[in-house]
Amino acid sequence: MAQTEPGVQLLNTDLGEDGAPTNAEVRSKQLRNNFWLMAFTFSINHATVTTPFVFASSVLLEEVGFVGNAILNFGTMLTSLFVAPYVCTSLGSKGGMLVGMTLYAVYVACSAVAASNCGHFGEDTNGHRICKESTTAQWGTFVVGSIIGGLGAGILWLSEGAFFAATSEVLAEVENKPAPTLTAELAGRFAIVYLVFEVLAKLGATGLSKAGMSFPAIFFIYAGLAVAAAVVFCFAKPVVSTKPGPTPSLCGKVTAAVSLWPDVKIWLLAFTNLTFGFAAAFMNGYVNATFTSKQLGTGTVGTLASVTALVAAGGSFAFAMLPSKLLAVFLGSVCFFGIALICLIDRAGAIELEHWGWGLVVLY
Repeated sequence: MAQTEPGVQLLNTDLGEDGAPTNAEVRSKQLRNNFWLMAFTFSINHATVTTPFVFASSVLLEEVGFVGNAILNFGTMLTSLFVAPYVCTSLGSKGGMLVGMTLYAVYVACSAVAASNCGHFGEDTNGHRICKESTTAQWGTFVVGSIIGGLGAGILWLSEGAFFAATSEVLAEVENKPAPTLTAELAGRFAIVYLVFEVLAKLGATGLSKAGMSFPAIFFIYAGLAVAAAVVFCFAKPVVSTKPGPTPSLCGKVTAAVSLWPDVKIWLLAFTNLTFGFAAAFMNGYVNATFTSKQLGTGTVGTLASVTALVAAGGSFAFAMLPSKLLAVFLGSVCFFGIALICLIDRAGAIELEHWGWGLVVLY
C-alpha cells in the first residue's frame, strides 16, 4: 500500500462505501468533482484577497498601501521557501490549503479594519474622496494583516500545487491517460475558473462602491466570502501522490536549488518572473494610486483590474492550444515592456497619462 502524508488518505482507494475498491468510472467522477470543489473554493477565496490588495494604495493612505503590499509579496517568497513545505508535509495538501485560506480571510478582515481607520479624508484635484492622513491603527492592522497574508499566500499556493499535482497523477492512472495530457487539461480548466472569479470580484467591488457602499463594508463582505470558501473546502477529500518522495531537509532544498543554477533556462525564465513581479506591483501600486483613482475614482480601479484578469483568461485559453508556449512568453514580455515604456515616455513629458482617463485601460 502506498505511503501517505500524515492525517490524509488516498482518494482513489478509500472512497468505497463497503470498503471494496470502486470502479474506474466512479473513481474518475469522484476525483473530477473533488477537483472542481477545490478550484471553485480556492478561486473564490483568492479573489477576495486580491481585491483589497489591488485597492490598497487607493483606499488607504498611499504609503500604507505600498508598504503593506511589499510586505505581503516579500513574506510570500520567504514563506514559500522556509515555511510552506513543512506545513504541507505535516498537514497534507488539503490541510495546508485550509491554513492558507484561513490566513487569507484574516488578511481581508485586517484590510477592512485598516480602511475604516483613516485619520482624515479629503479630495484630490478631481474631487474624488481619498484618505489624506493615516492613523496608527491603519498602519498597524494593515502591516500585521499583510504579514499574515504573506504567510497565507506562500502556504496556500504551494499546498494547492501539491493538491493539483496529486489529482492529476491519480486521475491519469484511473483514466489510463498520459499524465501530461491530464495536467494540461486540468490546468486550463483551473485557470478559467480562477480568472473568472478574479473578474467577478473586481467588478463586484466596483459595483458595490458605485451603489454607495463604503470600502470597509465591501472588504468585510469579502472577508466573509473568504471564510465561507474555506468552510466549503473542508468537504473536499484529501488527495496525495501514490508515489510520494522523501521529505527534503532545509539544506537539501537549498542544495537542490543551487544544483539548477548551471541550467541557462533557469536564468532566462528568472527575468520573466522578475518582470511580472515588478509590473504587477507597479500597476497595483503606482498606476492605481497616481492615475486611475485620481482620474476615474477609486471604485473604477476594480473595473480596470478586471480587464487584466479578463484578458488573461482569454489569453490562457488561446495559448493553451499552441504547441509551444514561447510565443506566449514573448508576447507577455513585450506587454510588460510596453507598460514601462509608456510610463517612461510620460515622465519625459512626451505624453500626459494624467489626462488619459479611460484610455488607461491600455496599461491594464
